[in-house]
Amino acid sequence: MTNRRATRPTRDALIAGAGAALALTLLFALPVLAADLPSFDLRTVLANTTVTPPGRVTFREERHNPMLAEPLVLTGHLEYLELGVLRKVIETPFQEAFQVDAQHIIIERDGQTRKLSLNKSRSLRTILGAIEAILAGEADRLESNFDYELSGTVDSWTVRLTPISQRIAKQLESLQVSGDGESATGIRVDLAGGEWHQMEISRNVATQ
Repeated sequence: MTNRRATRPTRDALIAGAGAALALTLLFALPVLAADLPSFDLRTVLANTTVTPPGRVTFREERHNPMLAEPLVLTGHLEYLELGVLRKVIETPFQEAFQVDAQHIIIERDGQTRKLSLNKSRSLRTILGAIEAILAGEADRLESNFDYELSGTVDSWTVRLTPISQRIAKQLESLQVSGDGESATGIRVDLAGGEWHQMEISRNVATQ
């Protein structure tokens, strides 16, 4: 194992969790073949999972909240539209979409669209900046914002990311991505206050 230092969620915490899950899922949904990995470390994983858009995956997600007796089950699809632009579309049991770029998060819900600026949230900027570093395969940039644990083998691996900033950690406790020898099989997002999301993802397919 390679190891580095390791309330109820607010609206920004939920958005941050959704954005983080979206970007990381799209990243690790691309194939990681054992033959391409001469060693097993974070830089090798990132080098072999750098994303070139467009790409699309389907997902099934469970949201566990201490206030709910049963988890909320969601299905939909995720898209990496172009460099720096990510989109998550929930199809059941309701319809909702999140789109993230360098400056904004756009939320579509109940026929209405809301645009939130990232300039007002240092936490969201840092989280999304780290996600962009992952998409670009920039391990040094990622390590400046998150501690990590990489464990397992090429055929069964897990990456756990923990925010270095205490301010960010008040919203997002950790992200955990698991995969096999070809792609990611799941991602877990732990938010402050005991809420957590578990997502199962499909193989990556190109957008039409």
